[in-house]
Amino acid sequence: MKNVLLIIAVAAFMAGCMKQKNANMVTTTEKEAWIAQGDLVPVKSTDPADAIIDPSKVKQTIEGFGTCFNELGWTSLNQLKPEDRESVMKELFAPGEGANFNICRMPIGANDFSLNWYSYNETDGDFEMTNFSIANDENTLIPFIKNAQKYNPSIKLWASPWSPPSWMKYNKHYASRSSAAFLEMIEKMMRDAKPGSGGAQPVASDMIATMLDPKYQNDLPKDREGREGTDMFIQDDKYLKAYALYFSKFIDGYKKEGINIYAVMPQNEFNSAQNFPSCCWTASGLANFIGKYLGPAMQEKGVDILFGTM
Repeated sequence: MKNVLLIIAVAAFMAGCMKQKNANMVTTTEKEAWIAQGDLVPVKSTDPADAIIDPSKVKQTIEGFGTCFNELGWTSLNQLKPEDRESVMKELFAPGEGANFNICRMPIGANDFSLNWYSYNETDGDFEMTNFSIANDENTLIPFIKNAQKYNPSIKLWASPWSPPSWMKYNKHYASRSSAAFLEMIEKMMRDAKPGSGGAQPVASDMIATMLDPKYQNDLPKDREGREGTDMFIQDDKYLKAYALYFSKFIDGYKKEGINIYAVMPQNEFNSAQNFPSCCWTASGLANFIGKYLGPAMQEKGVDILFGTM
C-alpha cells in the first residue's frame, strides 16, 4: 500500500524540543514549563480498549515529521549565541538527537511569519517572469535551510505560496481581508460569547490587542476584500501560465542554491481570506490551474504536487 505522508507543521519554529534525562514524558503548562513527569508505568486494565494495535497488519508507514522554515524563525534563532543556536538546530534536525525533523515546509514568498510582505516578482505584467528573483531569501530562508542541511543533508522540502504576486490577484493586494474587518470579526466574537463560557473572551481580547499593534495593520480597503468561496487569482490564461512559470523559476532558483524542493502546494489554505498574505481559490479554479498549468510544469521538473493545508 502506498505510504502515507504524515507531516506535523509547527508554525512557531521556536517551540523546541528538549531532552530530559531519566524521564519519558515532559509537560508544559501556562505556569510551569518543561516539567519532567518521570517514567511512564503501564497498568493492567480490564476496561474495553479504545483502540487495538495489531503490528501483524501493517497498512501505513509514517515517512517523517517536520516544521516550517520561516523568516521570523531564523531572525529569532540569530538572537541567540551561535553555540546555542547550533544546539537548537542539532536538537531539531540531527538524526537520533531530538525531534528528528526530516520533512519540512517553506513558503513561496511572504507568509504570516515573514519580515515583510513580498513576492519573487512584483513587476506588473511581467508574464515572462524576466524580473523573477529569490534575492529576498538570501539572508533568511536560504541560510536557515542550509543550516538544517548541515545536520540532516537528506531533509525533504515542500513549499507553498500564501499569496501570489499581488498584481496577479483581482484585489491587487497580498492580503484578502482588511485589518478593520478582521477586528470587527473579533469584536463580534466577544459580543456573542456566552457569559461564563470562558476561553473565547480572553482569546478575543488578546487578538484585539494584537490587531491594534500598527505592525499588524494592513492598508487593504474594505471594498477590495476577497471572499471565501471565490477565485481571487485572476482566472485568465496568461496569468495562470505565468504563475506556473513562477513556480518553475522558484524550483530552479533554489536548486542553484543546493536546495531541492520535492513537492509544492498550489495554495496555502485556499479557502481562507486572511488579513495577512492569502488567496482564495474555488475547487474549479484550482482544478483548472493544476490540470492545465501547474501540473505539467511540475511534471517537467520532477516535482510532486500536494493538496496540502485546508
